[in-house]
Amino acid sequence: MELPLYPPADPDGKPQIILTDAAALPLCFARPARFAAAIAPDGAACAAWAAQLEPLPVGLTLTCPPLPDEESCPRPATVHYIGLCKAAFRSLLHDAAAFYCLRGAQTFAALRAAALALGDLSGRTVIAELGIEDDEGHLADGTEVRAAVGVLQRIGVSTVILTAHDPAALTAALDLAAPYARISLGVSVHSAWLRAQTTLYNTEFFLPVEHDDEARLLEAVDAHSASRTVPRDHDDFILAPDGRHAHFIDPTIDMSDEIECGPRLGEALIDAEDEAGALKLVLETEDDVIALEEHRYMLSRPLCLCAESAELLEQGLRIYPGLALYDGTWEQPEDVLHYLEQKYGLIRL
Repeated sequence: MELPLYPPADPDGKPQIILTDAAALPLCFARPARFAAAIAPDGAACAAWAAQLEPLPVGLTLTCPPLPDEESCPRPATVHYIGLCKAAFRSLLHDAAAFYCLRGAQTFAALRAAALALGDLSGRTVIAELGIEDDEGHLADGTEVRAAVGVLQRIGVSTVILTAHDPAALTAALDLAAPYARISLGVSVHSAWLRAQTTLYNTEFFLPVEHDDEARLLEAVDAHSASRTVPRDHDDFILAPDGRHAHFIDPTIDMSDEIECGPRLGEALIDAEDEAGALKLVLETEDDVIALEEHRYMLSRPLCLCAESAELLEQGLRIYPGLALYDGTWEQPEDVLHYLEQKYGLIRL
């Protein structure tokens, strides 16, 4: 689902701003074409803003809860964290919110889990914030921005907002992500960076940073001439991230021999290191799901998951932070596969 825009596009072709400050409401009334949406500070303000700004979509920010202590956390840890997210988000949801913006995740896996939790709770549009840490397009936990975008765009996130500590890192991340993004790209950016003509690729939305404001940002956007559009390419290959790294594969990718997710999974993954293609893991019990989660740090290649039970397959997809492949082993009903594609980004070969 795309972020609903009002109007559909700025007539001058300029990127639009997401309003976050009540003081900028008069500016939004004066120049409505320059605003794509608004993020209210709380549910009460969301309802008031939605009434004043209709039909401009108004949403809310949801901050991802801290990760639990790894040693004491119940297993599977991802399932436990999804439950924590639901508990944290449930009381903050509001009928007036047209969308929700997820931010503050400590890791990419946590952000993905939060997106799944929100999908369980609400059918609203989801925006996700990605913090870029270096000029090679990595998030704080080392996840590649292309991998993050590749996963999020297949699990229902409509827009990603990139943040960075310096303009060069922001430019590099957009340069990497833009050709592969099939969702909208936005940035949270200092007005000064735009006035310095920082190069930005395929950027549709701007979000003000703290201590900046919409008026300065709008003025800087109007004066910015370093926006570039690159074609969305590479449809001949499948983007199949493992959760940290982006992999581009052919539908006829080779598969390893079947690997059981038992107590010797770590040894089996080491033995399979020299093989080409995707790793094919078999889930037979709930303990296998826990083993997969505990060894997912060892997965640096595309992963094919198979299970005779649709419920067990879903459990594996729920804890795997990448996009899993499905090659037809233990054929599942069409409605089940469609659900797994929509919910977890399952890639059918």
